[in-house]
Amino acid sequence: MLATFIKYASIDSQSDDETPWPCTAGQLEMAQAIAADVKQAIDKSCVREASVEVSADGYVYVRIPSNIKSECPSLGISCHLDVTPEAKGGNIKPIVDLLNGHTVVRTDGSTLLGADDKCGVTIAVELIRTVLLTPTIKHGNLFFVFCPNEDVGRAADKIDATAFCPDILFDLDGEEFGVITKSNFTARRFDVKFIGHDAHPGDAKAQKYGDAIAAAAAYVSYFPVECRPENSEGKQGYIHPWNFAKEGVDVTVNSRVRYFDKSEGELFDRMLAGAIADVGRKFPNVKIEVVADELQYENVAYTLHPQAQLLVENAASKVGMDIKFADERGGTTSAMMAARGLKGGMCVFAGMHNVHSTREYADIHEMEEAYSLMLEVIKEIPILK
Repeated sequence: MLATFIKYASIDSQSDDETPWPCTAGQLEMAQAIAADVKQAIDKSCVREASVEVSADGYVYVRIPSNIKSECPSLGISCHLDVTPEAKGGNIKPIVDLLNGHTVVRTDGSTLLGADDKCGVTIAVELIRTVLLTPTIKHGNLFFVFCPNEDVGRAADKIDATAFCPDILFDLDGEEFGVITKSNFTARRFDVKFIGHDAHPGDAKAQKYGDAIAAAAAYVSYFPVECRPENSEGKQGYIHPWNFAKEGVDVTVNSRVRYFDKSEGELFDRMLAGAIADVGRKFPNVKIEVVADELQYENVAYTLHPQAQLLVENAASKVGMDIKFADERGGTTSAMMAARGLKGGMCVFAGMHNVHSTREYADIHEMEEAYSLMLEVIKEIPILK
């Protein structure tokens, strides 16, 4: 586990928010490294029907066919091979250390480590090796995907749903030990452009002056303060106009819309439509256009397999692990897949800490615990009732 993680962490696979496609050269290097390790395991095994493929877009797909005669749900495990561009990367030098009796890996503090999600990648590769090289482990059809561009919100943009199509999905991308995320925000990007009409203020009425700044301000002020993120907690959603972009006489307002419950999402839809209509009446000389309305990630709870929670509970009991289920005020690779019409999956802890920062570290013991849990999940699938 340790050696595999250090090898992957040493590869600079930061994604690029400005130009996500084609993905960065470092991500392609990472994809090839993963594929080479999986190919080596396939060659050593007697599972000739197993396969690994790297797509032109940098996705790595692994399939291991069922070795049992009875029918059971297929299992998928996802993770992401990119590293966030939010902190300094490049020339990463992993350092092995001890923390509270656990072996950990960190950097010297000048760069991030990439534990998010090299931890998940390492666990997934070790699971593949174990299953391939241990024929006594009985399992159904297994699918693995290693995605690029997750940390810039694009992990599911170019995924091949024919190459990764499990009935039950788990995502190895969680931070807090023992925590399994069972639901998350639905996330929408909602951008509105206010197209102004310039005129001399002394003759503004006659010349039909359209003040885009005033219209945009009225639009933002339309939403109750109770709907803002600083007044939201737990499973409450929010509308967050977070950026104004002015270009000439025009203004674009970029907003984040987040919610867990579909009924709250419908309420926010009515608010957004109401705000646009109200501002249109008050500022008739300003043209209003919705320039982006994009579902970025979806609440995985909507499409979870009905036995997914029982499956991981049984597995945790078998390995003697205390787990807890959580609702994540964010999103994961699986949530991005759900937004593209695929099934959603729970997000499993993977031993990463202080992610997206130069203080990031990986806890090898926690990674081994996540590996043990997921290996038991693989074993539990054939005996699901």
